[in-house]
Amino acid sequence: MKGVVLGFAVVVVFILAFGPVLGQACNFNNFNIEDGMAQSTVLDICEDRFGNLWIATQGGGISKFDGLSFQNITIRDGLSSNYVRKIIADSGGNIWVATAGGISKILGKKIKNHVFNTEDPSQNSVNELQDDREGNIWFSAPNGGLGIIDRHDSITYYNSSNGFVDDKVIDIERGLNGMMWIVTAVRGLFLYQQGAFERILGNDALKGFILTLYLDDENTLWAGTNRGLIRFKDTHNYQFIPGLNGVFIKSIAKQQDKFWLVSAFGVLRLKGNNIRSYRKQEGFTIASVNKVFKDREDNIWLGTNDEGLYKYQGEAIVHYDQQHQLSDNWVTAVTQDADGHIWFGTNGAGLDRLAGENFKNYSTKNGLPNNYITSSIRDKLGNLWFGTKGNGIIKYDGKEFSQFSSSAGLVFDAVRCLHVDKDNHLWIGTVNGLSRYDGVDFENFGIRDGLYDNVIWNFFESEEGLHIVTRKGFNLYSQGKLRKGYYHDEIFSNRLNVAIQDKFGGYWIGYSGHGIVRVIAGSDALETITVEDGLTSDLILNLTFDASGYNLLVGSERGIDKVKLDESGNIHRIKRYNKEGYSDLQTIHNATFLDANGNIWFGSPKGVFKYQPAEDIENRKEPTTFISGVCSYFKETDWQAYSDSSSSWYDIPLGLTLPYNQNNLIVEYFGNSLKNPVEVSYKFRLLGQDDNWSPVTNKREAVYTNLAPGKYTFEVLAANADGYWVKEPASFSFMIIPPFWKRSWFYLLAFTALVVATKLFYDYRVRMKLKTILTIEKIRSEEMVKVRKRMARDFHDNMGNQLASITVFTNLINMKLKNRTPEIDELLKKIEKHTKSLFNGTKDFIWSIDPESDNLSEVFTYIKDFGEELFSKTDIIFYSDADDLEPDHSALPSGWSRQIVLIFKEAMTNALKHADCTEVHLELELRGTEFVMKFRDNGRGIEDECIKGNGLNNMRSRADQINCELQILNDQGTQVAFRGSLKALKKQLKEIPMS
Repeated sequence: MKGVVLGFAVVVVFILAFGPVLGQACNFNNFNIEDGMAQSTVLDICEDRFGNLWIATQGGGISKFDGLSFQNITIRDGLSSNYVRKIIADSGGNIWVATAGGISKILGKKIKNHVFNTEDPSQNSVNELQDDREGNIWFSAPNGGLGIIDRHDSITYYNSSNGFVDDKVIDIERGLNGMMWIVTAVRGLFLYQQGAFERILGNDALKGFILTLYLDDENTLWAGTNRGLIRFKDTHNYQFIPGLNGVFIKSIAKQQDKFWLVSAFGVLRLKGNNIRSYRKQEGFTIASVNKVFKDREDNIWLGTNDEGLYKYQGEAIVHYDQQHQLSDNWVTAVTQDADGHIWFGTNGAGLDRLAGENFKNYSTKNGLPNNYITSSIRDKLGNLWFGTKGNGIIKYDGKEFSQFSSSAGLVFDAVRCLHVDKDNHLWIGTVNGLSRYDGVDFENFGIRDGLYDNVIWNFFESEEGLHIVTRKGFNLYSQGKLRKGYYHDEIFSNRLNVAIQDKFGGYWIGYSGHGIVRVIAGSDALETITVEDGLTSDLILNLTFDASGYNLLVGSERGIDKVKLDESGNIHRIKRYNKEGYSDLQTIHNATFLDANGNIWFGSPKGVFKYQPAEDIENRKEPTTFISGVCSYFKETDWQAYSDSSSSWYDIPLGLTLPYNQNNLIVEYFGNSLKNPVEVSYKFRLLGQDDNWSPVTNKREAVYTNLAPGKYTFEVLAANADGYWVKEPASFSFMIIPPFWKRSWFYLLAFTALVVATKLFYDYRVRMKLKTILTIEKIRSEEMVKVRKRMARDFHDNMGNQLASITVFTNLINMKLKNRTPEIDELLKKIEKHTKSLFNGTKDFIWSIDPESDNLSEVFTYIKDFGEELFSKTDIIFYSDADDLEPDHSALPSGWSRQIVLIFKEAMTNALKHADCTEVHLELELRGTEFVMKFRDNGRGIEDECIKGNGLNNMRSRADQINCELQILNDQGTQVAFRGSLKALKKQLKEIPMS
């Protein structure tokens, strides 16, 4: 035991002794209660499948951290206890928490607790748990031994009664092929495989205590002990790692080729044989550390007592200030001597030289002419030159300092910038002119010598010559002459601070408040880069290209940015190094330097920062990208009413189907990159509306309003701070149902209705036209009726009177002729006969043109009367029979009555003359909407040559004229059948109202 204590003391002394040699501050970002954490003591850390950190605290429950904000879960949310000892993410995505009150399983918003003793809460405390990737959770049983919760929530215990021990389990690690490694407090290390437990390394054999286990990405098992770090070559063979003998190690994480170890007195980093400690001087903390954790992006996280969570940002940028022996924090100039030592000029404390990790100060106390340094440079002979605020320039030849001021020929004593040209001439830019020093004499230049302005801001050199930067233009010195160089009204209209030329020949110009303007080589084309394009600030103080010439480091009062150029010199991406892990990062005008190792130094009011490109390792891990929320625009919506189900973690509705009036959505998304969460960028699209990706943005939500009905899929891609995009987008699908008036069945119904409406409208138009026609026809018919009545009356009166007069005159002649001859009597008889015949014919005509004769009943009666009169003086018996006729159903079209009468008069006359019959029959039958009028006799019939005669043909012709049917049958006498329709036009005319 004395050996262990002695070894531990040796290591402590070693680390304490050599710690100051590694005196530079690294970048640790601290998160605590002020940032939203549940509690400031962190006992354990894990990472879920979304890339979130889960943090176990001592008394505050657990905190979930996405790199930007914390979400806390406590007993109020259902957690079994706020004292959390262990937290893991199982292979199924669940979070398991070992607490002082049992085990809690978290799946999204649901928490399920496993409590082992409801009567004695003290028997529920669990310290360790682990997932075996088969759905089983192994945990330290409260009373010693192991417990296993299977996928059905059944619990099995292992202790001395069934193959294990009753010892307290202090760590569990999952191995390969179903192996489980278990550490107990007294008995040491055990291995479970193939259903049996085997003791691998006892604490007695180790002569110490195993404290923790760690399985690295190469499946090598490591153990932290109170005697140092152990590596297991195989199951039964192990070795101690040299240099850590006697060091108490309680937590392990491996980051590529480096081990991070939590010891009893602080954090150690082991790389090869080199050990480095991290304390306050290295930018860390003096608080006790409980846990070290490496996430999927190789970030190192450290859980502490009382100071929350720390993230190690790497050593891309390191920091020196007064606690690292720098004499003053206000560093105004940086250069490097021929031996590789770095020199810092300060604002009042003179010069500091950094040799390795040791500082040496030069001030007025030990020979420096002035303590206020503004600029610095080394010439080709190895001399160092320093500009001062008001005492000209200082030369250091490696042995002593010498001073040159206006009294020696310098144009002015307040120096702003220095430059050594290709001919090893020193150029001094002051606030009141320009000087060139060739080692012997000064040559001075001012406005009258061609300078744009006497205030010189910086220099840069190209094949054209030396460019002198003023705020009113660039002067060019070449071949021993000063002349006007580049000028552009737009470029020099704003307050210029610094300018530089790239390897492509283009200019980069930094402004005081207007960002950067790039002048593209070979043209007057200008490109402006501001905060809107990704810069940290628009106040540009420094511009420096790295050794490759493809990365421009931009210094501002708020941090440092790296502008990455592609092979053509165009901007590929801007990476920002600001407050995210780089506290107090700011720069001073012209206080920048590219050293021989490719590092770029930046002076600042807070010391000096060194950017190390070799340590600036690109993060090639894509962000874990997912849909983090869906909400309705301007109102709360219960998605359960519109979806099949929802995801467990972020309550995303699955199978979302929305009505047409729920068409305003906000889709929230997140790309989790804990390396630099602020710099994650996105592009998205909504398939179904637009197949094109949106411009790159840092916003984490997309707003859609007034979406048309249809099927949609939202897709989002995320890129980390180094520009690595996810290969597969996160997506969310939904559908908006059209209103009923936009559905296919409605279109069909509307089309049918349109067809029906069109047909009804057409029929209406036809009816209206027909009504108009019928109205006109009725008017005409009524007019015709009036005309016919008037004609019948007039004809009856005139023709009757004339015929009566002829008859009277004939009778008078007959009475007055006394000597009449037979011939005269014959003539008078013929006159009387023809007059009578004419009167009867006229009577038929007058009857037919009378409108009252357009009636079936009238027609039948007229024919019947004619037949009775015709056959009354013969031996032929006349019979008539008719169905009852209603007046409204017996109207006939105009002209029918005359034709029907003439047809049946002809038939009766033929029967009288030719039938040789004894009886005749006149009948009228109604058959639905038709009527049939028959005349038949019982005579000998009609001979064939008579059937073809004119009389019968005339009868057929009369029937055809009124579109009726006439049948003449010659069987057992003669039958004439006339068929007509009662649905006469005259009836229709009567139904049309007059308007």
